[in-house]
Amino acid sequence: MTVLFGDVAGSTELARSLSPEVWQSTLATYFADVSRAATEQGGRVEKFIGDAVVAVFGVEATHEDDALRAVECARVSLERIAHQAADLRRTRGVDFSVRFGIASGQVALSERDSSFAIGEVMNRAARLQSAAPVDGVVMDVRTWLLVRGAVPTRPIEPIAAKGFSHPLRAWQVAAGEDSDEARTPLVDRRSPLDDLMAALRTGLSRPGVPVVTLAGEPGVGKSRLVAEASRRMAPAARFLTLRCRRDGQRLGYWPLYQLAEALGGDQPVPVPRGQGPQGKEEIFWTLRELLREAAARRPIVLVLDDCQWMSPAVREFAEGLDDPDLDVRAVLLLSGRVDGPPLTRGAVTVLRLPPLGPADTRELAATVAARLTPPVPGGLLDDLARRSAGNPLYLEQLAHLQVDAEGRGDLIAPSAEAAVGARLDHLGVDAQRLLAIANALGGSCLAGDLEKVAAALDPPLDRTFDETLAQLLGDGLLVTRARSAGELEVESPVVAEVAYGRLPLADRAHVHAQVADLVEARVDRHPSEIELCALHAGRAHAAWLELRPGGQEERRAAARAARALCAAAQFAVSRGDLAMALQTAGQVGGLDSGLPGLELEIAAIETYATAAAGRADETLARIAEARKRWDTVDNLAAAVQLTLNEAVARSAMTGRWHRSLIGQARELARRADDPAAHARVLLLEGIGHMEDGDYVTAEAVLHEAFGHARRARWCFGATEIYGNLALCLAYGNTPAPAATAICAQLHAELKDAHTVRAAVGCPAALLADMTCDSAAATDLLDEGRSILAGIGHQPGLAGLDMFRATLAERHGDHDGAGQALKRAIQRFDAIGFSAGARSARLWHATFTADGPPVARSADSWDIDVLIEQAAAAAALREERPDAAIEHVARAGARLDGVHGAGARITPLLVSLRLAARCRDRALVERVAGLARADAEVKRDVRALRTIDALV
Repeated sequence: MTVLFGDVAGSTELARSLSPEVWQSTLATYFADVSRAATEQGGRVEKFIGDAVVAVFGVEATHEDDALRAVECARVSLERIAHQAADLRRTRGVDFSVRFGIASGQVALSERDSSFAIGEVMNRAARLQSAAPVDGVVMDVRTWLLVRGAVPTRPIEPIAAKGFSHPLRAWQVAAGEDSDEARTPLVDRRSPLDDLMAALRTGLSRPGVPVVTLAGEPGVGKSRLVAEASRRMAPAARFLTLRCRRDGQRLGYWPLYQLAEALGGDQPVPVPRGQGPQGKEEIFWTLRELLREAAARRPIVLVLDDCQWMSPAVREFAEGLDDPDLDVRAVLLLSGRVDGPPLTRGAVTVLRLPPLGPADTRELAATVAARLTPPVPGGLLDDLARRSAGNPLYLEQLAHLQVDAEGRGDLIAPSAEAAVGARLDHLGVDAQRLLAIANALGGSCLAGDLEKVAAALDPPLDRTFDETLAQLLGDGLLVTRARSAGELEVESPVVAEVAYGRLPLADRAHVHAQVADLVEARVDRHPSEIELCALHAGRAHAAWLELRPGGQEERRAAARAARALCAAAQFAVSRGDLAMALQTAGQVGGLDSGLPGLELEIAAIETYATAAAGRADETLARIAEARKRWDTVDNLAAAVQLTLNEAVARSAMTGRWHRSLIGQARELARRADDPAAHARVLLLEGIGHMEDGDYVTAEAVLHEAFGHARRARWCFGATEIYGNLALCLAYGNTPAPAATAICAQLHAELKDAHTVRAAVGCPAALLADMTCDSAAATDLLDEGRSILAGIGHQPGLAGLDMFRATLAERHGDHDGAGQALKRAIQRFDAIGFSAGARSARLWHATFTADGPPVARSADSWDIDVLIEQAAAAAALREERPDAAIEHVARAGARLDGVHGAGARITPLLVSLRLAARCRDRALVERVAGLARADAEVKRDVRALRTIDALV
């Protein structure tokens, strides 16, 4: 709806200058002028307030051009008021002037005869009016978006208005052309443009006046395409445009006079002006002669824009041009929203302009958004592109509205509202509500789901669900798809968006709450849909918050939304997306859920993320605060996670594994009987065994953790369970063929979790190499590299290089191993991962002539072994074989404490390589015997072959 607010400038001084009787007469004339202008434009006076008048457009019926009608009402009113003002200036010596403010948006309507419109848009129009110049008109951004191109405007300084948190962007009606907007770039229109120009050139080569029709939804870019065709064909053809008016059905010959003016210019044929008694046939003959004269100088493309509103007179003239004997080089180009040929005459070329594709819409969104001040954030571009449905005009309008949106995500392009409003009015309330529900369900839904949500409406539909659905199917607003029985799809997303925008807040709340329930019922089968559940629960709460803040419905909705958001945050944690988890958990803080147990879950999520990021102090402080504020008995499962987060944080600070805290968490998990809690306790226990070098026990513990994690809806550390279990399968005692089968299952389950899939792929590649399946090993590492490089995961790429070095070492490819280690060192150094770089440098030192890096013993068995091996290599370079033998022996002694044949094999191969250079046969046999024993336990065929080659 568009609201016009008019007020007399300086009314207090005027009232004091004139007698009450004269002042009353002056106001009566002013009110009558504005009221008459509003009625002529299809509007309605909503109220008089003192010397102010408020008129609304789009109440009884919605028109596409309601905003334009309001501007025209203001213009006509000012013209009429100017006569009254001149009389007052001449007879009374006073100046009488009026200001108008115009705003567009949604209002609520009451049953009153006056003051029946309620909403923020009413206040906005009043504030804009107060900033307008005398005898001037100022409009808001929505109105400007609807009338620009038809009304000359210029931007003015944003208006600081009482009751609004941000200054209102505004435009003033001004003489001349708009100068503040650059033309929207033409995107992905080369093929339609080529088709249009080819059709026009073909038409110009034929006798008579052929017809070309360019059909498409409003805003899809028809006028822009015609303008581009005009620019490119300018040397060869002259484009003349007649824009048909929406009220064309009520017009007589006036549009023909307009056409004559455009064709006439300085032509010798008299141009009909409407003053004489020209008959219809005479006007038609004159227009044909004007067309002939104009086309003789340069071929004419006569464009009838918005041809769906063609007046009867223009239609009859156009039909009469279907005359092969008419010797004229011209084409009639009809542009508009037409489902079929708009004329009954012969052959017509029909071109349809579709919406932009997703990629081109996104490109246009980025271009448009960058032009605005301030620019639209990049994170909103995908949403703007989706909401525009590929319509360039809607996209540009949404981008402008987003500047003032203050985080709102329910914006609808004003032209979309205007274009489909009349169509929706004819549907009736029930059909509009059902179409809005289909939109809330995502635009595609099962008929059964649509019926379930509709049943939650209060008040319910007046007609039956089947009757209302049949109407929408009959009107083509919903269609059935063959993909699935009972599946429905919105045919026009823009129409559905506007229907949703009209949905009352209570309906909106009920709909989203019901959709959230439907989605949550599918979460066990499709865990990612918890995010969709949280979205709908949040929208239900937002509707109640706006409608009845603090009420019982709002409080219940807040608790429901908080639970859903918390679950969505847990899902993000289970996928290893800690940034998303924190962002989602942070939204819960803005809700007064009244659920202490939920607050503990949020604290668990937040401290899990901060502990994983290495922020130990922050983690411990947040855990202490949570325990102080809430009793952990309220949520034992969350208490388990808080305790484990504390263990991780303290371990990071002290370098020691806090097994006592893990023991406390184990007891809490037993009491909670929560599979996710059990899984994470076992995960940390398994990691502890791995750090001790006991991969056999770790594998068993992590298998148990994996079982619990699969029973949980989502699980803290789920990604770590997958990665560490795969590593233990490669490093433990499970024979390679059996371990490979389990790893393949893990790898397959992670087809959508790409980073974890890459992590599992590395030990899977090692297992494949053990079975001599080199092709599978290479494919797994190449897939991992593609994934990690694509997302820029440098730690993962460095780790993958270490696995490539492992495979090269196992094949006796020492050059390949050295090159892989060099890449790993560079990557580790670049990200500051000193421990990884140290390990890679020590291993690399066993191949090169460089001395080993300065190293000291560590708690990590693998570093201790590498230190001894690097020292052995250095001794050999210095020709001190006895010292080298001693270092190899120390490395072997350190390996004796490692439990896991797979973990020992590669270090033993390095020691065997070094032992062979020592020329000590006994040492070679001893190391080879150990390596061969482990390889036989693991059934590592590749290692057995390499051992034989080295011996």
